Parts: sequence; structure tokens; C-alpha cells
Amino acid sequence: MIELHVWPAQWGLPSMDPASLALIIYMQLILPSKFMLVESVNPDISPSGQLPFMKRGKDIVAPASSVIFYLLDDANGFDTSAVKATINPQDTAWLAHAESNLGDLVFHMFYSLHANWNGLTHPSIVYQFPIPQRYFTPHRLRQSYRSRLESAGLWSLPGIEQEQKAFPKERPLKEKLNPRDARDRFLKVFEREKVLKKARTTLDMYARLLDETKFFNKEQPSLLDAIVAAHILLLSRPPFPDPLLQDLVNTTYPSLVAHADLLYDETLSVNLPTRKATQGSFLGSLLPTVDQAEQSDVWETRLRLAFIGLTLGGIVTYISAAPSIESA
Repeated sequence: MIELHVWPAQWGLPSMDPASLALIIYMQLILPSKFMLVESVNPDISPSGQLPFMKRGKDIVAPASSVIFYLLDDANGFDTSAVKATINPQDTAWLAHAESNLGDLVFHMFYSLHANWNGLTHPSIVYQFPIPQRYFTPHRLRQSYRSRLESAGLWSLPGIEQEQKAFPKERPLKEKLNPRDARDRFLKVFEREKVLKKARTTLDMYARLLDETKFFNKEQPSLLDAIVAAHILLLSRPPFPDPLLQDLVNTTYPSLVAHADLLYDETLSVNLPTRKATQGSFLGSLLPTVDQAEQSDVWETRLRLAFIGLTLGGIVTYISAAPSIESA
């Protein structure tokens, strides 16, 4: 069976990652329930260092764009004529735009807003990692999105819980009227409004492109439908503590939400065969491979080695002390 390695399921969706979710939807259009999902939190096992990737016999295909080309290649024996007919050359620009701009909105909600990171994203992924990775890998994952979101102007936005902490209801009136506090609050509200404006610009484009049609290419769902639907599902369905963009999507763009729900019903409403990726041995999970060591920062490598040293030191100490304990 074909295996599709993806980030784990969450919130009633088969993956919490937009690229993984889009590929699942697309493969369901081509190979409905004829592949197995393998949930993983270790992108190092992928040839590209990224999830998702696909395994078919001896073929290992990554990243997601290469999986698409693999599925559409007649030499690989898949019947994709119906889906192929909906792929137009002009879609390429839209595909890149959707992955970039809608991806920025999803990652902003998951990783930038502190309330969502602390109350949703981190608790959802932390126990997926073995010890000791769970103590540092989720934070490294969050930091990996920082430069992208900073470039998009979507990183340093204050969260709801920061505003509540800065302006508790029980504050004396004279403190509430402090000019500096008022200025800071205005700046926070202004920054949040900038994000909403940026999101409206992106979402307006796809609402107009969809217009009143069922799918973006009118007749049949395409790769663009899968990508847009995956991002809208991840914006509209998770229980975000700070629903900044979720409220916008659900109240202002009902056509995009209905489109995403339609793709969900047609492709994701069934239980797909799923298994967890094997983590390997405990000690093996601590020791970085050559590739991992090259990709890891110095801090993580030192932490792993220190943990191993403490563990082995404790074992040696116990063994050396055992005879004296018995004689006593």
C-alpha cells in the first residue's frame, strides 16, 4: 500500500499541517482510500527534510510538489485523467500564491499568537515527541516559522492574553487612564487590525475567484481547490483561544468555508487507514545522525549529549556503588 507520511491529526482533521492536509485531500480525489496515512513528527526521515512525503514500494517521493508530479505521471500507473483535466498552466501562479499567503495566515494563528501557541498548538504536539525532544523540539519548530512570519509582518503581534494581563479589569481608574498605557493599547489594537486587513486582502481574492461556482475550475475539484480548502479548514475549525482570523473567516467568507466543507465531505469524511510512525529506540532517538547534527543548532546538540552523559553517569555510579551497598 502507498504510505503518505504526514504531520499528526488534530481537531477532527487528518493532519494539523496545511501541506499535509492539502495532499491528503488531493490524493483522496485520485486514489480514494487506497493509501495509508503514517503520522509522524520527525521530518528528518524525509529525503527533503520536510513532511509530507510518499512511499510506494522502493519509491520515496518528496516534497509535496514532487508527490503531485509523481501522481500525474502516466508512467506510474495512476488513473488521474479526470483530475488532470482541471489543471491549467495559469494555476501555477495561484498555487504558489495560496501556499504562501494562506500559509502565512495559518502559521500566524498557530505559531505567532501567544494565546494560540500556549493554549492550542504546543499542547497538541508536545506529547507527540519522545523524551527529551519534547522539551525543546516544539519551540524549535515554532522558531522555524519566525523569519517567514516576520517577513510577512505577522510575527510580533500581541495576543489577547497579553492585553488582558496589561489591562486587568480590577485596575484603578487612574491607572487605566495612564497615557502610556493608552498608547500601548492603541498600538496593539492597531497591529491586530493590520493583520485583519492583510488577511482580508488575501481572502477577498479567493472569494472573488470562486465567485458562485462549486469549484475554482467550475466543474471538478483541482489541486488549487485542495490547497485552499486545507488552509480554510485549518483557519475555521480548530478551537483557537485567540480567534482573530477564525472569526473573520467564518463570518465574512461563508463561500470559502462552504467550499472547504464540501471538499471535507467528499474526501475526509471517511476513516482513512492510519498508523503512527515508529520512534525507534529510546537511546537512538537521543543520538543525532550526521544529517541531524548538521541541521541542528549547537544548543540542541549539547543538550542531547548532556542528557546522555547524565544518564550514563547515573548508571555507572549505580553499578559501582552496588557492591558496597550489598556488603553493608
